[in-house]
Amino acid sequence: MIPTSEWVIQLVIRSKADRHNGRSHYLPWAGYSRPMTGDQAMSVLGECEVLWPAYEFRAHTINGDETRFTLPGQSADWTHPAGL
Repeated sequence: MIPTSEWVIQLVIRSKADRHNGRSHYLPWAGYSRPMTGDQAMSVLGECEVLWPAYEFRAHTINGDETRFTLPGQSADWTHPAGL
């Protein structure tokens, strides 16, 4: 692992349409989308594989760009406008 990098855990999605060209898609895995050290990420990967053996996961470096790895709606502003 690169000691200065931050990591997140992602779910690997292999769609049937993309199997022929080998393209995968990656989604943040709920509960593990906060930055962590490389050692923490390796430990969490093992935990995910034990808890959800039917799924494939990866640890991915975010290199300071957390916005690409947040879950949909996680950063949404849920406050109501004044006057409602």
